[in-house]
Amino acid sequence: MFTPSYSVGVIRDLVDDIREDDFDVDKGGQVEIIGWLYQYYNIEPHDKVVNINGGPIKTNDIPAATQLFTTDWVVRYMVDNSLGRLYLEYFPDSPIKEALTYLLPGPIEKRTDEFDITKLKILDDAMGSGHILVYAFDLLIKMYIEQGYGQREAASAILAHNLYGLEIDKRAYQLAYFALMMKARQYSRRILNESVHHNLHVFETVDDVPNEAFEKMKAPKEVIDDLKLLAATFKQAKLLGSIMHFDKQFDFDKLVSAVNSLPESTQLDLFGLQSAKDSLHNILKIAQILQTKFDVVATNPPYLNRMNGDLKKYVKKFYKPYSGDLFSVFIWKNIEMTATNGYAAYMTPFVWMFIKTYEGLRKAILNTKQISTLIQMEYSAFEEATVPINTFVLKNKSDSEAEGTYLKLSDFKGGMDVQKKYVLKAVSDPSVGYLYRTKQTNFEKIPGSPIAYWASKPLISDFEIGIPLKDLVDPKVGLQTG
Repeated sequence: MFTPSYSVGVIRDLVDDIREDDFDVDKGGQVEIIGWLYQYYNIEPHDKVVNINGGPIKTNDIPAATQLFTTDWVVRYMVDNSLGRLYLEYFPDSPIKEALTYLLPGPIEKRTDEFDITKLKILDDAMGSGHILVYAFDLLIKMYIEQGYGQREAASAILAHNLYGLEIDKRAYQLAYFALMMKARQYSRRILNESVHHNLHVFETVDDVPNEAFEKMKAPKEVIDDLKLLAATFKQAKLLGSIMHFDKQFDFDKLVSAVNSLPESTQLDLFGLQSAKDSLHNILKIAQILQTKFDVVATNPPYLNRMNGDLKKYVKKFYKPYSGDLFSVFIWKNIEMTATNGYAAYMTPFVWMFIKTYEGLRKAILNTKQISTLIQMEYSAFEEATVPINTFVLKNKSDSEAEGTYLKLSDFKGGMDVQKKYVLKAVSDPSVGYLYRTKQTNFEKIPGSPIAYWASKPLISDFEIGIPLKDLVDPKVGLQTG
């Protein structure tokens, strides 16, 4: 793929397809080029995997089938309207608002609880090469400085306290770690020489933990049983990743103490106790993240409806109302990992907004969450996704009377740069005709509860009094999906 002539393969594609600014570190191109390089590296395995007879995707092929780099302005929209909006709820007059280029118009709720920036937690649980986390780092630096911290202190604190990332693909994890450390070095030149704690993790398949390890632990039976449950679940770590589900809340202090009670390894470690100890510690770090409530969860989740048998069975068991696709499982999983009044941001296919397969997801969101902002792209704007997409932010708060802000870009044909232009226009001029403000209670008045944010009040009233759809509109061929 990397060839000396540069005439074919990854480097040729990078030169031909990527804008010059995306190579310019001074203009923020560092993370762009890392992400694009990883996506192009995956093109051949991706195409090979998705074209295998249309059958289910094998566990080892899931990263190649689902890895998709998120366009820079979409990342900024997601973070500006989640982390940025949350900060403004505490500090509505903050000059940081000027840095939120993609913050959509809408009221900012006032928060009165105490704010501690070191307690702010942001997660990307399908982080890929780390694009979302790197931009969040830049925004957090501004927040730390406004809170009175220096750049060097802030850089270490962000890695240790604020940013969390999970990934099933080790190569992507390594790139995310590299990108985040390079970003930290922009603000603290000595940080690479320091022992800095970070919260990025890769899911690794765990082999059987020997029974001797559990037998040698000094802990109550219920604690050891919890460790056995976690070890058994992590045998499917590469398959399940961040959608792992647990029916109980674990006491991680007790679990860590139990693992630490294992004797120190000796040269003659017949039972592999040290390896078991290391594996269990890694399991506990990831499991604790999966049971943490985050202020912001932002991701471009995997799109996958061709699940293999084991994955399909697991999804049906624990996420049945949201099981139409892996991305819809992530939509629900992530908002449930979000703290009360926190935000979850996504880029996904927009089919969840309309078709019957996702009606359960829509109703769950409309009944218990709040759609804060949403941008519906033109049908073929994001060519790399091969499906029409949207990007949106949910608030973990039940308020059906609250109005959300929606942008309908379906009339603006062209790529993502065209979409970007019209988003920025709406930010600067909320009176544009493609910006809508509506209450999500309106969607529940329409059969199937589609996210029909553009529907007029008379049309919604007609639905409310029970006039059939066939009497309101002329039948036409619309979106057809497989």
